[in-house]
Amino acid sequence: MAELSRRHLVVSGLAGAGASLLPGSINEANAATSIRYNLASANGQVMLKKYAQAVKLMMALPKSDPRSWTFQWYTHAVPTNTTKAAQISAIFGPNPSPNKTLAMAMWDTCQAHFISANEPFFCPWHRMYVCYFEEIIRSVLNDPKFTLPYWNYTSPAAYAVPKEFRMQNDPLWGPLFRPDRNPTSNAGQPIFAFGGSASDMSATPALSEAQYLPSGASAGFNQTLDFGLHGNIHVFTGNSVGMGQVPWAANDPIFWMHHCNIDRIWASWNNVAGHTNPTSASWLNKTFVFAGPDGKGVKAVVKDYTNTKKCDYQYDRLLGSQLVVSAPQSVAPAAVEAVVAPVAVAKTQGGPIALGAEPVRVNVQAAAPPPAQTPGASPLSARLSTLPDNRRLYLVLSDFKANVQPETLYRVYLDLPDGSPSDPLNSNYVGSFNFFAAVAHGEDHDHADMARTFSFDITDIAANLDAGGKLKAEHAVTIVPARAPAADAKPVVGSISFVEQ
Repeated sequence: MAELSRRHLVVSGLAGAGASLLPGSINEANAATSIRYNLASANGQVMLKKYAQAVKLMMALPKSDPRSWTFQWYTHAVPTNTTKAAQISAIFGPNPSPNKTLAMAMWDTCQAHFISANEPFFCPWHRMYVCYFEEIIRSVLNDPKFTLPYWNYTSPAAYAVPKEFRMQNDPLWGPLFRPDRNPTSNAGQPIFAFGGSASDMSATPALSEAQYLPSGASAGFNQTLDFGLHGNIHVFTGNSVGMGQVPWAANDPIFWMHHCNIDRIWASWNNVAGHTNPTSASWLNKTFVFAGPDGKGVKAVVKDYTNTKKCDYQYDRLLGSQLVVSAPQSVAPAAVEAVVAPVAVAKTQGGPIALGAEPVRVNVQAAAPPPAQTPGASPLSARLSTLPDNRRLYLVLSDFKANVQPETLYRVYLDLPDGSPSDPLNSNYVGSFNFFAAVAHGEDHDHADMARTFSFDITDIAANLDAGGKLKAEHAVTIVPARAPAADAKPVVGSISFVEQ
């Protein structure tokens, strides 16, 4: 990245707070000259007002300007009612120009959501994207002290879309409003009221992952964050021409507050001893093109964005930490245990499983039993009785995808009795998943490459059911939509399996 401007923001009122930060990140905080704030805080409100002004100015710029709202939106993805080629032709005409060349290199480059092989770049690409967007706002406002605030939706106090984004006719906040949100979003209700629960707003599943990349049945941090919390927020907040679908998402100003928080969660995960990013050259040396604050193209390389130093910022608070104040002694990273080989326990037979508006119940047939299995015992019960301390049991959803965004989450249950559960979060509940990243996006993208795989650690759930005599001899997985899905979504799950690893 071109050398970022130096910012000198004073974090007032912190010096006497006596707070501390988890080991590892405070040195970065002391080195950084800018702070990104919770938008609900006093400092965050100052930045949010500046953000609203910048959005208005960017929306007024010509679409051909790399600093314009449309140019930045299309960097993430071109909307589904057109194509990249059509928009480049309409906006730039037939003649070559530097901005046209930049658009051809930048637009439709959201990593992870077009080509499944690019999933490992979800975190760094979006960090770059947000960082350059922040620099462009500084340029538009002529304000080198501006920092993007974040929407802290993992906190119960922030479950609703912030009121500033819901004031359509307000002279200051109006540019932050978008009509293409779910009814609960623009009504100020908790966004999960559209079809979910507070547990779907938690960062804990991602933060609990020990490794960045998938390993066997374990999804890893990056994928768990992307397919879980990240996608949940998109689906809860917007509809299929808003935050709810990749090509439209970056048109909503709340998108940037969301991804600022996603970046904060990655920084929080990296702040835990033993959590490390990939070290392969193919990951570290990957480059992407963005527009710098002067509107000219620059190349960014992943190895420069594995932490926040390159962009010269820090968050006012990481998850699980106090406000940034003083540096503790450094702590050496803990060793990561070698991953043990996965073993198939059971799997569905036949073709893909079609999902719809009603619960779908499928049998999961046992693979070869463990040597000590008692005749008639359930496969999972038998595995639990011999499970070593260093191994876990996973439920894996493989190759799930949809024609269009279903606009709902699906809840997953293990050995649920017949019928829909009266308590959605009962003892049989495994977790939920969404199709935000598993939908084909128009003519510019390969429809065949959208299948995704996700897993849930069911060790404790299975053990609790087993203790209560509720594990069945022949297991069943039930998938229930949280609300009626879009009629033309046609979501499917390729297969379901239980894996010991």
